[in-house]
Amino acid sequence: MSPMSKAALTAVILVTASPVTATERPTTTNQSAFACSSWAAWREYGLASLSPRGARASKLCPIRLPSGTKVIVIDEEAGEGASEIRYRGKTWFVDNQRLD
Repeated sequence: MSPMSKAALTAVILVTASPVTATERPTTTNQSAFACSSWAAWREYGLASLSPRGARASKLCPIRLPSGTKVIVIDEEAGEGASEIRYRGKTWFVDNQRLD
């Protein structure tokens, strides 16, 4: 690989990496929220919460984040009201209305 190619490749990597880290921001939960391991699991949990039985914790939505929990928002608009967050080194999906 020529020196020019290496420089161009480095520039592309830097340009594509910048927006990802720029959108991450620390925040806290303003209400308790279930954290789900995928967007699809978050969506199913949300639909189940509308049923008379209500939603329950499962292996796809195993933890409940209490109010005031510090998290890092990765993507505020992960789709249809979900936010992608990082909590204790793992990526989760939560209702974005439950974040400050």
